[in-house]
Amino acid sequence: MKEPNYKFIINPTAGHGRTNNASNLIQAYIAGKNVKCDFIFTSKPGQAEQFARDAVEEGFTHIISVGGDGTSHEVVNGLIGANGFIEADVVFGIIPSGSGNDFPKSASIPLDVDQAIETVFSGKERKVDIGKLGDKYFINGLGIGLDGAVAHRFKKLKLLRGQFGYLLGSVQEALGFKGFEVQVKIDDWNYEGMLLLMGASNGLFQGGKFKLAPEAVIDDGLLDFHLIKDMSIFNRLIKIPKVLEGSHADLDEVEIKRATNMEIAIQNRLPAHMDGEPFYLEEGVHNIELVPSGLKILSA
Repeated sequence: MKEPNYKFIINPTAGHGRTNNASNLIQAYIAGKNVKCDFIFTSKPGQAEQFARDAVEEGFTHIISVGGDGTSHEVVNGLIGANGFIEADVVFGIIPSGSGNDFPKSASIPLDVDQAIETVFSGKERKVDIGKLGDKYFINGLGIGLDGAVAHRFKKLKLLRGQFGYLLGSVQEALGFKGFEVQVKIDDWNYEGMLLLMGASNGLFQGGKFKLAPEAVIDDGLLDFHLIKDMSIFNRLIKIPKVLEGSHADLDEVEIKRATNMEIAIQNRLPAHMDGEPFYLEEGVHNIELVPSGLKILSA
């Protein structure tokens, strides 16, 4: 069996600089131990993906994301090769220091940095599902529509970050976001009409506290596809708290389907996010699918 060696991909801007302290704590933890570790710091968006790809080629067995959900998203996409699969002996770990840390909450990865570092070196390995849209992968969730617009707004915030910033952005977007027309097919279920948002959840939380799919589990072999129909501004505002607490599933405007695949057809370019990272989904037909047991992670 190959001797473990660790590549830490560190985003120094995550969590308002908390990541810098994390790297110091890692160095302190491994001091005096016979552990092969290498550290590399990102300096711009997208770089973590290339660093992860390089780490696989260099033969690292454990590749660790130090940062937020966006950093983890990039690293995982870098781990996946041209064949769409991660090398069998590569293990992914997280030391969370971002704004939401949504995936670690669902993956039994401690949010405390010291405990997370210990988990990297002594945690158990487990396989979890991931999702796919086009040639990109997500570990926690995909959002299209209102929550995509919130992710774009949140990315621009400089002073107000964290869960409160995401909640404020949600309220602001709820006041002005326009619903969109869509056609959806999930197994033998079809929908055609106006939506406020739609997406897929692998993990339980999105945006820090929002439980868009309150029964999502990261290793159950299913994605939880959620659709929320368009509604008045008044209803949007009074129903946001229900989404926070995960009690929205019984609302007339909400559909949650557990499956491995969702096909959507949209007529306009829409704001979207993967694992909190904003992008725009172009008009046309898109397929969102599950990659079962697609990722081996370290958890407590």
